[in-house]
This record gives sequence, structure tokens and C-alpha cells, in this order.
Amino acid sequence: MNIFRHHLLSICALSLLCVAIPTVRPAHAEDEPAPNGKPKRSAKAAKAEVAERLSLDAAIAKALAQSPRLQAFRSAVSAAAGERRQAGARQNPEVSFSKENFAAGPAYKVLSPGQDVYGISQLVEIGGKISARKEVADKGLEIATLDHQAAALDLIRDVTVAYAEAVAAEQNVRLAAEQKSLSEEVFKSVSTRVNAAAAPLIQKTRSDVERHAAAVALETAKREHDIALKYLAMLLGEGAGGFTLDPEAFYTIDEPEIPATEDGLKAGPDLRRQASLQDQAKARLDLEKANAIPDPRIGAGLTRIPSANGQALLVGVSLPIPVLNGNRGNIQRARSDVSRAEQDSRQVELQLGSELTRASRQQENAYLQATTLKHEILPSAQKAFALAREGYELGRFPYLEVLDAQRSLFDVKKQHISASKDYHIARAAVERLTAAQLPKLQKAGESHVD
Repeated sequence: MNIFRHHLLSICALSLLCVAIPTVRPAHAEDEPAPNGKPKRSAKAAKAEVAERLSLDAAIAKALAQSPRLQAFRSAVSAAAGERRQAGARQNPEVSFSKENFAAGPAYKVLSPGQDVYGISQLVEIGGKISARKEVADKGLEIATLDHQAAALDLIRDVTVAYAEAVAAEQNVRLAAEQKSLSEEVFKSVSTRVNAAAAPLIQKTRSDVERHAAAVALETAKREHDIALKYLAMLLGEGAGGFTLDPEAFYTIDEPEIPATEDGLKAGPDLRRQASLQDQAKARLDLEKANAIPDPRIGAGLTRIPSANGQALLVGVSLPIPVLNGNRGNIQRARSDVSRAEQDSRQVELQLGSELTRASRQQENAYLQATTLKHEILPSAQKAFALAREGYELGRFPYLEVLDAQRSLFDVKKQHISASKDYHIARAAVERLTAAQLPKLQKAGESHVD
């Protein structure tokens, strides 16, 4: 009867230790029974509850609102808007005054008396220079706006990846704590058998090694978790991570949809930016051709002769002769820039298509791996460990079977966390390339993403 009671208690303890899916419970929170029967939160758990519960959507919104990364791009948009405003400005008119023959001798003054000449002149830009400058500046503003949009989408992707890595690190801490606790339980069980001379001393030594290795793994997991949280806080524009994560969606994995590669890429800012660069290069070519046309200067004035108390009007036109500088070098450069922009656009399109295909395949592979681990491999590993431990306590299996089953179980759990993280990272890459997060930008109030 005592043996049966001992095995029954062992099986009950094992059922509590072996869980199929890692829980959402914080790694350092411990529940204590309260007098009323409800779980009493420890001091660390109560402190964690006070900290901000940060979901992925809230993290993205916070990053878009306060991350310093986007400030430079907002300034670039403002600068491009100023350049666009200046591009339509015409040349200022020039006012002139000259006094002639004011120090001449008496004989010269008789022939050509002193004169005061007042004049105004205006450079008239012809050949479409102003419209060409406006077109170049318009495309510059469009490019700056798309750069800001791309930077915002990059930030959303980076926050999503950092969030997934931080949640994975948190789950690794929880898993390492579970492994350490289980190693201590196994060590106690092995020690009982060794002390009863039912097992050799080497089994206790091996179990003790596993217990210490689990403690080292837990400390390593905690440090990696702290690093992941600090990096996420940096992306959010905060000095420290005063928040807790919500891993509920981490294990919620939906079957990926195969995106329409061409349509998805065209919706993003990258290819649209390349098209704007081509248009801007063509506008620059038109501007350089217009600059080859000389601009006339038209002037008018008034000549006043004080000694004769008379005055006369003056009208003049000057026109540069384009014999030494026909702007041919700048035209050649602008024409080459058009060709280069077209080739660059083609190269970017091919590169983005390849990246989208790779990210889509990675998402599919991670989805298959995570679902297979969750529904097939993990339950089998749990069952194998339970049988091995039960058989060891009954004296049917050697300790090496328990050790091997324990390692396999936690390796599978780590693989499940890693596969879930890889899925979210690949999904973030796909959504970045296809600009799937544009609605979040509009919701966050980004003013330069339309």
C-alpha cells in the first residue's frame, strides 16, 4: 500500500509538471495559497501587475508616436516642401542708378552735360525653366514622403520582430525555470533511490550535473530576456522597459496566405519611390535642356539732365550668346541619370520580389514546424518523459532513459518557442514588403504617409 501511494503521488506530481503549451504566466511570479482559497500573488507578481501591460499594437503605436527615428524623416519632408515652394519663385528685379559727367570739365559739360540715370531690369526665364524646377521639386517632395512612409513601415517591422524576440526570451525564462524545478524534482527522486541502494551513485552525480546546468541556463535566459526588453524599449523611444509583455498572440499562429507578389509590392513605398526617382530624373533632364536656352534681360529707365531741366526714357534688352557654354555636359549627365534610374528601378523590383518570396517561404516553413511541434511532437515527448520517469521510479528503466526523455522534452519546447518566433519574424517581413501595416500608420496619425 505504501508503494502504491508513493507511485500515485509521483504520477500526480508529474502531471502538474508536464504541460503541452507554455503558459502565459510571468517567469518570476509565484502563487501562494490564501486563507480564502484563492491564489495569493507574491510581491514580485504584484509589482509586475503594476507595470504597464504592453500589447504589440500598443507598442507599435507608441513607437510611431515617440521614436526618434522618424523625426529626421519628418524634417526631410518639411525641407522638401520648402524646396518645392522656392522652386516656383521668379528672379528678383534689379534697380540701378548712375550719375554721368558729374566731374567733367567746362568744355565737356557743354557737349555732354551731367545726367542722372534711373533704371530697372528683369531677367525673364524662358524655355520652361520654372515649370521644370517645379516638377523636380514636386518629385523631391514625393520621394521624401515615401521615404518617411518606408521608415515608418521599417519601424513597425522592427518593433514586431523585437516584440516577438522579447516574448520568446520571456518564455525561455519560464521554460528554464520549469526545467530547473523539474531537475530538482528528479534529483530528489534519484537521491531517494540512491540512498535506498536501489540505484548507483553515478546516477545521483549525473542528476546533480543536470540540476546545476539547468540553473546556469536559467540565469542565461534571464540575461537574454533583459537584453531583448532593453532593445524593444529603445525602439519605442524609452530609456528602460517599464512594461510587461502580452504573449497571448505569440502562440496564436494562423496559416499564412500566399501574397500576390506583384500587387503586394506595388502597394508599398519602395517601388513607388523608384518610379518617382525615374520621373525626377526625367524632370532634371528637361530642366538642363531648358537651362541651355539663354534668358533675356529686359530693362527700362529714366535719364534726367539737371542743367537742361529735361528727361528721357530708356529701354534695353540683353541676351547671352550661347557659344561658349551650351550646358551640354549637364544635359549628358542628366540623360545618363535617367538611364541609371530606370536600371535601378528594375534591380529593386527584382530584389524585392526575391525577398518577398523568401520571406513567404520562411513563414510557411515556420508555420508548419510550429503546428507540428504543438500538435504532434510535443505531446509525444511529454508522454515519453512521463513513462520514462514512472518506469524509473518502478525500477524498470535506467536513469539514462529519464535523462534522455527529459532533454528531449525541453528541446521540443524550445523548438516550439523558436518556431513561433520565426513565424512572427517572417510575417513581419512579408507585411513590410507588401505595406500591410499602412492602416496602422493612418490610425497613428502619421501625416506624411498618404
